[in-house]
Amino acid sequence: MKKFFTAAILLFMTGNAAAQEISPEVDEGISSVKQRKLPFNVEARTFNAAPEFIFKYKDFSVDYVRSRDDFNFVKVKADREIFSLMGTGLEWNFALNAVDSRNKLYCLPSVGINLYMRIRPRVDIYLQFSGLPLGRRAHFTDFESGIKYFPQKIFSISAGWRHIDFKLRRGGDVGDFALSGFFAGVRYDF
Repeated sequence: MKKFFTAAILLFMTGNAAAQEISPEVDEGISSVKQRKLPFNVEARTFNAAPEFIFKYKDFSVDYVRSRDDFNFVKVKADREIFSLMGTGLEWNFALNAVDSRNKLYCLPSVGINLYMRIRPRVDIYLQFSGLPLGRRAHFTDFESGIKYFPQKIFSISAGWRHIDFKLRRGGDVGDFALSGFFAGVRYDF
């Protein structure tokens, strides 16, 4: 019955429809032959003359920036899709952000939103914002806007602008990290 309705909808929308019954044994054989792709990718960027590496597995990512001023910034993030339709979508995320400065580690959580849109068959634009204000004691802001070009399905080139602002007061110590500027990078999907 389900196949009948699918064929009827296809016939109504396109003017033609075709249906073929495939036994479950044949269907299992076909699916086992299909190549299985790992949901893992690696991105390397230069961000305001600082190296940046992003490792992503499914909806989890680790972002590492090594600043010229002996600051290390690490962001561990989990993304969840709100909606996605034809290359355009919206996600929310939760992240733990850390700065290693002068042998001291400062951590702050954040929440954010990612918006992406396909503007051409191989070109996406995107906007990401995350942050959390914690009064006079701390704040964190991470804003990124860019464009991605996909010359191949498993390879992309990106460019854009990013601003990171991290400040945390803990007793007499202050963890303060700010980095802003353009980035360019490449990404490979495994």
